[in-house]
Formats: sequence, C-alpha cells, structure tokens
Amino acid sequence: MPVFVNDTEIDDNAVFSEMQYHSAESMEKARDAAAQALVVRELLRQEAIRQGLGDPDQNDIDLDASLMHLVEKEVTAPSASSDACRAYYQQNKHRFRVSDASNAILPYETVEERIRDYLHTRSVREGIRSYILHLAGSARISGFDLAGSL
Repeated sequence: MPVFVNDTEIDDNAVFSEMQYHSAESMEKARDAAAQALVVRELLRQEAIRQGLGDPDQNDIDLDASLMHLVEKEVTAPSASSDACRAYYQQNKHRFRVSDASNAILPYETVEERIRDYLHTRSVREGIRSYILHLAGSARISGFDLAGSL
C-alpha cells in the first residue's frame, strides 16, 4: 500500500528498497521502520525546499546536506548543566561501576563529561522528534501512522 506525504507518493518499491537498512525481528517491523524513515525524509525534504534550503532535483548527497542544515537551523538543545549532570549521576550510580565484576562506582568527576554528552544527545534526539511531529502535524500523511511510530 503506498504512502503519501502531502502530494508525494512513497511507493512500495521504495519502502522495500529501504528495508535493507532496517534490521528487525519481522518483515512487518522492517517495513514499518523503512516507511518511517522515508516519511521523515520526505517531510524534511519538503520543508527544506519550502525554506529555500534545497531544491526538488538535488542529488542524494546535496539533499542530505540540506536536511542536516534544516535540522541544525530548527532544532536547538542546550548543554546539560552541572546540576543536571550531578542529578543524573546520583540517580544512576549503578551505571557507573568500575567494571561488571565490581561494585565500586567511578567518581563523578571522571564521568561528568560523558554524562553531559549523553544528556545533550538525548535532548537533541527529543528535539528532532518534536520537530518531526510538528512537521507531520502540518502535513497530510496517508498510508502510515508516523506519530504512532515515533
């Protein structure tokens, strides 16, 4: 069954071709992951064109650059504060053991930067997810439930 994002069709052949990049426990889950990726890409492509950051005929490499530029422009995520990092450490000390065989916990100072990077990455991912849901809310998508898959 084809998927439409506004007036652009994503046909079954495109979804089946994309499936090779999405390992999953079943064909249905791989198909859903592939369809999700293609719908998200199409939403971003259409928005990049609308904002003048790309054009409809650009090749995949230039399109990828346009999509990255769009996401960098639209999604901001602040760095985690020291207080947020320390709170995460206090709530998750079991994750910072010296080794699997040891109960000794690494000192906060040795893992603070790793925690800061993790919290920032998590914030960026949530920002991208929210942005995609915002774009999806303004689009006509049929044949796939994007909001339910994110």
